[in-house]
Amino acid sequence: MEEKNLILFALIILYIVIVFLFSRLGKTREIGSRRLFWLSLFLTPVLGLAFFFSSGHRKMKPFTERKYKCERCGYVFSEEYEYCPFCEKEGVKQELSPVKQYMT
Repeated sequence: MEEKNLILFALIILYIVIVFLFSRLGKTREIGSRRLFWLSLFLTPVLGLAFFFSSGHRKMKPFTERKYKCERCGYVFSEEYEYCPFCEKEGVKQELSPVKQYMT
């Protein structure tokens, strides 16, 4: 009787681990990993797989930030300066040009 309980306990732990590892895939989908975990835990991973494939990929909105770049040294600043501080130390007055930088 003790051996059957141990096997049952091991199978339950294995089931939870499989569901947890499977739910990590939901991070890239609209369903999300937490929702996929609970669906797979209570409705079996087979139905969780169906929910996984039926949900679409997450759509990333591009986010840009205005930065200022020195064309001479290539350094990018987040604040607006009249001239590049690094080039100005070398005696060259290089104006900064505004650029849009994609943020992740």
